[in-house]
Amino acid sequence: MVELLVVVMRTTLLHRRRYGKRTWAMKRRLNGPRCEEQLDVRKIRQSGDVLGIPGIKQKGYEMRAWVYHGNQDLRIEDVPEPIPGPGEVRVRIAYNGICGSDLHEIFNGPMFTPLETAHPTTGHRGPVVLGHEASGIVDAVGSGDIDVEVGQRVAIEPVFRVPGDDANYNLDAAFYGLSLNGFLADFAVAWRAVERADLSVDDSVVVFGGGPIGIAAALSLRAKKINRIVIVEPAHRRRSVVRGMGFDTLDPTSADFRDNLASLAGSGVQACINAAGVAPVMAQAIDILAPGGKLMVVATHLEPVPIDLNQLLMAEKTILTSIGYRDDFPNVIEQQARGAFPTSSWVETVPFDALVETGLSRLRTGEAIKTLIEVNGG
Repeated sequence: MVELLVVVMRTTLLHRRRYGKRTWAMKRRLNGPRCEEQLDVRKIRQSGDVLGIPGIKQKGYEMRAWVYHGNQDLRIEDVPEPIPGPGEVRVRIAYNGICGSDLHEIFNGPMFTPLETAHPTTGHRGPVVLGHEASGIVDAVGSGDIDVEVGQRVAIEPVFRVPGDDANYNLDAAFYGLSLNGFLADFAVAWRAVERADLSVDDSVVVFGGGPIGIAAALSLRAKKINRIVIVEPAHRRRSVVRGMGFDTLDPTSADFRDNLASLAGSGVQACINAAGVAPVMAQAIDILAPGGKLMVVATHLEPVPIDLNQLLMAEKTILTSIGYRDDFPNVIEQQARGAFPTSSWVETVPFDALVETGLSRLRTGEAIKTLIEVNGG
């Protein structure tokens, strides 16, 4: 998965909330391409292949897209430009963020992309146009009663919603641009996790991981007037950025980390948020929780993690989880409009063609924290 760019796409309206001429939350709907031949090229390369997208009316024009074919096999290809059908709109993508799940999928996958077997929810099988953190401008509207206008700025909620399942559609979800063709997403993920943790303004919280989700979680806590926050992060640059935003930090690689963490926790913190996705964090977080404390897990893990259930049981500590987002975009848009989510110090933009050479490489080396791919600009 790499949050890559689909220049144009069909969408269905999820819901909207106006903030002057600001933005809405949208849900994207795009049938995925099917590829008759599975190419086993174990490297990232560029290709001029045309990838057909069945089930969509096509203009006869083509657009460029980054297409995921397998582990480290990511290609620029020409794909047909779709026409929105009834109840649908097309969005010309301005920017698309690279998600941590994209990096896992590209370099450790496929894990979620249905290359060989049809996805149980979407039915898609084969290569996928990656990119699920998109924003852009509506440039065409299909027939029917659609409360969307050409020229409107939108943010896209990429979760594939099964009809009739509005209450739990984020659970075991399929994502456009991951399980099917397809920047508020990091904040929406974090906002939902903080909401589910149900914390009080006087609670103390340790956030493990100073990447995009960890930073977004800390900013979400602050937006909710929770200010006793410490972020645990091994990368010097990330710690420096986080400190510049006014948060205290700890380095888990330092010799005195355990002592510093214990001193910080005292008799225990009320909550921890695991946005790191590495095995040692679970035990460290459980150790510093106060009796009755909560551990919110929002990171995916590449391997199973052992947990001492007796340690939880005897102090009535609780592990909670949060996956994706469900109607969280309107709240996030509102907070962003209020200035609660600054991004200038940790988000960078790279051109569409530089996705691999600059975007992915800088994220893998830790030089970048969060990267947006400029597709058409905005």
